[in-house]
Amino acid sequence: MSSTEEGGGAVGAVSTDQTIIDNNTNNDYVRIDMRFTDVPLSDDEVANLRSLYKAFYAGQPNFTAKPLIRKVPSALRRNEDFKKYFMPKVISIGPLHHDDLTLIESKELKLKLAAHFVKKVGVDGESLYSNIKKEMDGLRNCYDPQELENYSDDNKELAWMFFVDGCAILQAVYMRYDDDDDDGKLFIKNDLLRFVYSDLFLLENQLPFRVLELLTSSSKNGEKFMDSIKRFIDDTVINPGEDR
Repeated sequence: MSSTEEGGGAVGAVSTDQTIIDNNTNNDYVRIDMRFTDVPLSDDEVANLRSLYKAFYAGQPNFTAKPLIRKVPSALRRNEDFKKYFMPKVISIGPLHHDDLTLIESKELKLKLAAHFVKKVGVDGESLYSNIKKEMDGLRNCYDPQELENYSDDNKELAWMFFVDGCAILQAVYMRYDDDDDDGKLFIKNDLLRFVYSDLFLLENQLPFRVLELLTSSSKNGEKFMDSIKRFIDDTVINPGEDR
């Protein structure tokens, strides 16, 4: 006879004949027969064995879930050779390295890039910022919630970050391909731009692509900025070559 928890069913119950009954992910009962041994097991030992089988059925990966922007696992963070894939050298993009003191100078650089973008795209900054603010709930959901615990629910700080960082990305990439932006090139050296470009595809240095769409959708001028982004992705990811 099987003993069951008071007020419950047979889930996780332990039988008097040393049989463990447990559930799998499909709510079908799995009977684990312990009678193959002549050594009696204590309740603690049976509980340990039950946890083993629960671990097998629990936590199956959800391959249909939307991937979230998050920090890399700690095991990879400890690998010095792997840091080049997630640690920015010059410019922080998004919240994961926003407060990194080694990148504090990038805040002024991003603000200058953003100012040039707003001038070039031909839409006032307030309207562009409002486009971001309206979709903050969806943009916030692109990140692992744990990474945004330090940002309040009113989204003011996060929205401004997305606005400035998004504008900066669009302007920097536009400068890579455009020849008529002499004013923009006056304040940033080519060697610094090279490091900026290498920082844009790092695992922990990401913005939702939707941010770029929101910043370029209000003006026909926005098309040329998005064309530069697509070209940059083609050159860097699809057809990678030497840095230019």
